[in-house]
Amino acid sequence: MMNSRWVKSESILSSNDDQTISPPKPGGPLKPRLDAVQKKIQVQISRLEELHGVLKSKDEEAFRKLVTSIKENNAQYSTVLSSELARARQVSRVVFLSKVALEKLVARLSSASDFGDLVIVLSPAMAVVKNLRSSLTPHVPEMEGELGVISELLSGILVDAGQVGGYTINFETANEEAVRLIEEASAVVEQKMKDEFPGIPDLPVIPQKLA
Repeated sequence: MMNSRWVKSESILSSNDDQTISPPKPGGPLKPRLDAVQKKIQVQISRLEELHGVLKSKDEEAFRKLVTSIKENNAQYSTVLSSELARARQVSRVVFLSKVALEKLVARLSSASDFGDLVIVLSPAMAVVKNLRSSLTPHVPEMEGELGVISELLSGILVDAGQVGGYTINFETANEEAVRLIEEASAVVEQKMKDEFPGIPDLPVIPQKLA
């Protein structure tokens, strides 16, 4: 049995078991399946990158309209535009975060060199994909199905890697690692958003009429 370089792994067979249980057969060689799921993730990264570009162009147009509206003292229209721009930027943030998180995921999957590595990487990977799927679907519904397929493929590889290598899956640690990855991606995205998107200008204060 291969040992992971990073955590101590435990056998899935209890020490109390007197009978020798042969490991279950995996659902096909793991390397080709891992390569296939990485390619699927790369396709989604490309789609998100393209979508980010489209959203950025729309943002620039909306920003110009808002600046013009403020200059023309059109308070009501400026308020509407400002709210729309803020909502649009939330969508841009989710799209950008999903892209960066998936890039980090692919990098980690590529670094796995044995069954132990694979279990360590895949456990949080599933949690990350599930998180992204729920946050992205309301804004980009067409990606829900593909992210669902990716999640199922990761799950199948994880189960087989754990069984063949004789590793237990620590879901608590996996969730903590998933949160850490999302937080790392969020920090990158926040800085990128500041660099790429100009701050929404403050709206002029509308003087209150005396009764």
